[in-house]
Amino acid sequence: MEGIGIRIPEKVFFSNAPANYTVKNDFYFTIFKTNPNKGETLAESTKVHKGEVYPTIYIKGFEQLFKDDGSQTDKLRAFFKMFNANGNSSWEIRYGKFRETNEDCVEIITSADSLKPDFSAGFQLSDKCAFTNIPDTPSPVTFSIFIDDFDYFFSDLPNQITYNITLERGFAAYIEDFAAYLTEESEKPKAPVSSIYKGDSCDISWKIEQNEKASAFLYDENGNIVANLPPYTVKIDNDRKFTLTAYNDFCSVTKSLIVYRTLWKHKENAAESFPQTDSKGHFKFYKSYGGKYYLYVHPTLYCSDDDLKTWKPYSENTAAPSYYSFYSSAFSESIFSVCYLSAGLLTYCEMSIKGKTWEKYDIQRSGLTHAYTLFFQGKMRIMLADENDAGFFDWLGGQLMNGTFLVKPGKTKIKAVDVLSDSGKCFVAVLYNNNRVYFYDLDDDFKNNIFECPDASSESIHLIKSNAVYVALDGYMIEVSDREKFTDTHFFPKYKKGTHPILGGVDTEAIIGAFQTETGINIWEYKF
Repeated sequence: MEGIGIRIPEKVFFSNAPANYTVKNDFYFTIFKTNPNKGETLAESTKVHKGEVYPTIYIKGFEQLFKDDGSQTDKLRAFFKMFNANGNSSWEIRYGKFRETNEDCVEIITSADSLKPDFSAGFQLSDKCAFTNIPDTPSPVTFSIFIDDFDYFFSDLPNQITYNITLERGFAAYIEDFAAYLTEESEKPKAPVSSIYKGDSCDISWKIEQNEKASAFLYDENGNIVANLPPYTVKIDNDRKFTLTAYNDFCSVTKSLIVYRTLWKHKENAAESFPQTDSKGHFKFYKSYGGKYYLYVHPTLYCSDDDLKTWKPYSENTAAPSYYSFYSSAFSESIFSVCYLSAGLLTYCEMSIKGKTWEKYDIQRSGLTHAYTLFFQGKMRIMLADENDAGFFDWLGGQLMNGTFLVKPGKTKIKAVDVLSDSGKCFVAVLYNNNRVYFYDLDDDFKNNIFECPDASSESIHLIKSNAVYVALDGYMIEVSDREKFTDTHFFPKYKKGTHPILGGVDTEAIIGAFQTETGINIWEYKF
């Protein structure tokens, strides 16, 4: 059109169920003037500027896009504050008043001294906006445009230009459900899963909200269409990414889903006799040569046969302190030991496996966050750590002797620690706050391998011996025999907040984990 024009998106989108799914809209304004005569120069205005009245564009009708719930005006003001005028400070957009009638409307004002005869000015929304009103009918949205006082710049323009712009509006198709489910037969409602044991199958299923007649296509990570109706059954040998596109005559929406392959497999739910963990302890399964399992949960040492389901108290620690901030345990065929920390005190407890008699030693030590015992070359050693240092001490006659300290990377804090004794060797893994795990071989001058663990939020870490030595923490299973090999870097069974998982090596083919959930203890198996 001749004169001043405005471009805005041609469509606006609404959700039929905004509480469940919010449809976002990209929105922009472009104000422009075409120059029909290319040789024309800037027109010299003979009018005098009207004081504080600047050339202004008013737009009425945006109220139709926001629900009138008492906060409509505030939402509109906030909406227009999100626009940026492409770095041009001579233009401003706001929710204000129409000069002639004092009605609420959009104001776009320029305080420029001059404008080119073919100028263009853009207003881009800094983020996507969700319109909150639900239209009663599919009729278009109509905006009334009033362009005032641009004759100040262009003598060929009238004092006011008025016209209307219409926007098509409609309900967006949207994806109500898109998830992976185990293909096992069950009458119980299926829960979505994020990982599948390597080689097993899952169903990729989805549900499209039928605001209007909608269709969908499922794409794999190579961009191939693999299904148009749910479910799609697929074998998971590797991590897989699927993308679902749903569309109707008005719009299309896309959502992605990643299904991880994992070596963790849900084995069973544990019996009610399983000990309930707490948030203070560091828990491990210990397996004896006789095939029995041992687990210490304050203040009791429990024992299980070979099923990990039926647990019975083996011995109560009569030497355990009443108050503590952390505790851990260690096992040999003849001795079971527990370290407790409390304010300014290290308490070491030791029990004879056969005699079930407990001894207790208290040592004044302050500021500690972790304490572990381990059996190394026929001797008992104790590792102590705070957020800054970790050191190993010989335990001789109830005293800490001959301290040796780890070399800590500079400007880091210790988040979690664990130790492991195996075949005369001693190892330690430390998770620092730079999200790296340092693995140390204490029999090799503290030389270490370093493993990067992005977003490692775990407050506990486990060293476990199976077919190799593994570091386990929330989201990671790392085989330390090969520093470049991250066996499972993306999945870890979920457990109840405030509790810690229980892990332990079973044999050279599997690691067992017990995880306390809202519904009880779940047993998972990490099988190679």
